[in-house]
Amino acid sequence: MTSVWTGDCVQRELGVQIESVGGSLMDVKDLVGLALRRNPKRAHLLVSRVLAKHVPTVPSLAIAAGLLLGAMVAERLAGLLEHSPELRSAAEAFAASLRSADGPLHEKPALLELRKTLTALATSHPGVVTIGYAETATGLGRLVAESIGSYYIHSTRHSALGSRPVAAFEEGHSHATSHRLLPAEDPWLRRGGTVVLVDDELSTGSTIINTIRELHRLMPQREYIVAALVDLRAAGDRERFDELSGSLGATISVVALSSGRINLGPDILPRCEEFIAALPAAPPSPAAELGSITFLAMGTEEVAPISSDRFGNNHAVRVHESLGSAAAIAARVRAAFAGRSPEEVLVLGTEEFISLPLAVAHALDTDFPVRFSTTTRSPIVALDRPDYAIASSVGFTSHDATEDGPGPRFAYNLSRAGFRFGTIIVMPEPGTDPAVLSGTGSITEALSAICGDVVVVLLPAASPAAAADNFRQGPHAPHQ
Repeated sequence: MTSVWTGDCVQRELGVQIESVGGSLMDVKDLVGLALRRNPKRAHLLVSRVLAKHVPTVPSLAIAAGLLLGAMVAERLAGLLEHSPELRSAAEAFAASLRSADGPLHEKPALLELRKTLTALATSHPGVVTIGYAETATGLGRLVAESIGSYYIHSTRHSALGSRPVAAFEEGHSHATSHRLLPAEDPWLRRGGTVVLVDDELSTGSTIINTIRELHRLMPQREYIVAALVDLRAAGDRERFDELSGSLGATISVVALSSGRINLGPDILPRCEEFIAALPAAPPSPAAELGSITFLAMGTEEVAPISSDRFGNNHAVRVHESLGSAAAIAARVRAAFAGRSPEEVLVLGTEEFISLPLAVAHALDTDFPVRFSTTTRSPIVALDRPDYAIASSVGFTSHDATEDGPGPRFAYNLSRAGFRFGTIIVMPEPGTDPAVLSGTGSITEALSAICGDVVVVLLPAASPAAAADNFRQGPHAPHQ
């Protein structure tokens, strides 16, 4: 952990207490800091240091976190209740790399070695269905699915023409609550199988319970494995999982990099509102020279149309497409720099579109130092101080077609006192109309005010029908 924990401010001012419990592979404070939400349903936000959602992160660190969680799932699939020495060693190496993440990590020899170790722990479970949660854990879920060699689909809030939702569930505390599943091929579940549910954190577990009930209604399963970076459920919430397991006649187990406890204290919501109201108004930002904006449109002769994981993808097809697409996109970006070696580069995914932008960031990180992050719907209070997890916020209008319509979107920690990225490479959803990415209130306008150059990578999108074709190409597609 760094010398100043990025949750100290919230802990001190509002009395929010968080700690690990025995048996955890990692200290929860190594993995998360704390911030405050602008959300009447929940005051606090766990801000992950490895998810690359709210905190720009070294790409290989974010990838290692997902693969490590996948290795834990693989052990549970094998029926192991105790971690293997190889897994424990990998977790220790990951924790050591994380503690040095604020230092000179660009060479990353330890992370490269860790990646080899985690790749060696990969398994193959083509009959398993892995589901990631939008928007935060779509990339994390994909990494877990890659580690265990399973079919993968993530929930979505996007409006997708030509697709039919087969299931829906609610995330009560979220800023946007409704999730849908849009598999392009039916059947995509098999009766009596195993489903892995991946989220970044477990607080009460209510979203997981809602999902399991809906999936079991759709197609009863033998086993559900829940995987999260952090598990902070209280004892009563853990009992709810046991009760659900008994009522459904299905095994429900949980794996997490860290398990712990969080104590919010009484009246956390009104106390949070009072604290936010008492904050001094942010001084107006000095007028900054706007950075340049460049659009790189990649045609189908350069990269195959991207098949979104929201429609479901088989492991073999998914990995092949991802590696080829990431390499082609990275090559095009390198060419755009025309031999320059830009400093302080950020690759920015957008909302649910995380996994391919992360792979591109990782490919570029061999050429120059790169960090990776993504945009989000969540409105969060920003305070530029070392003991708080969100230093800055930039807002803009949404450009995706979603079921709940347009609204504000945000990106966090892209600048702070004395620092800004030189280049931000934005990767919107494949198929996005470039017209909605420009102009007043747009993402490119907002980013050009806080960096030197904005590069927008435009990608072709595959239709849901193409995703169904990918499903059928897999040798062991899940089936009824």
